[in-house]
Amino acid sequence: MKYDINHEFVSISSQTATHRIILIHGWGADADDLLTLGKEIIDKINFDFEVISLRAPGLHPSGQGRQWYGLYPHDWNGAQIEVNKLLVTLKKFDTDQISLKKTILLGFSQGAAMAIDAGFKLNFGLIVACSGYPHPKWAPGENPPPLIISHGLFDDVVPIDASRIIFEKVKTKSSEFCEFLEFDGFHQIDLNLINLISSNISKIF
Repeated sequence: MKYDINHEFVSISSQTATHRIILIHGWGADADDLLTLGKEIIDKINFDFEVISLRAPGLHPSGQGRQWYGLYPHDWNGAQIEVNKLLVTLKKFDTDQISLKKTILLGFSQGAAMAIDAGFKLNFGLIVACSGYPHPKWAPGENPPPLIISHGLFDDVVPIDASRIIFEKVKTKSSEFCEFLEFDGFHQIDLNLINLISSNISKIF
């Protein structure tokens, strides 16, 4: 486990990387949860990527896994504090070698909520929100970055309407690439997401 300002992370590093993908896991998971997905994405893309998977700072109430902020009840004040901390960490990854413009930010569930809240305040090459939802005061701003949303039609944890709200808000503001993948599934990441990212990567980078 490595450290960077506000967050620990695990990584699949590359000394020659020209691009990066940053992963933000969901409620009750941990930093290694999305690493396999990250590897599958970069294996499909014809760019030299490194993978960074951030670890949420809080312990999940069950004692297993982590959380970005409390749910049930929702701690929206805590969410805003953690978004601000995440912004500091994400800015540290904006380097001369790999800028945020050459970076994909991908989050799942609570991690997707964090990704769109923090990510839309920065200049990412692509944001991917899987089975996510918007924080109550979230707005995409005037020039949203490219966005891919993925959500299962039968999600019984985060209703798909949450992602539809994100999509509609971004679509009205965006002149960039914006896609919504609705799939026959539950609270999960659809395998077709990898193909959607890889087939559109040339439009983004």
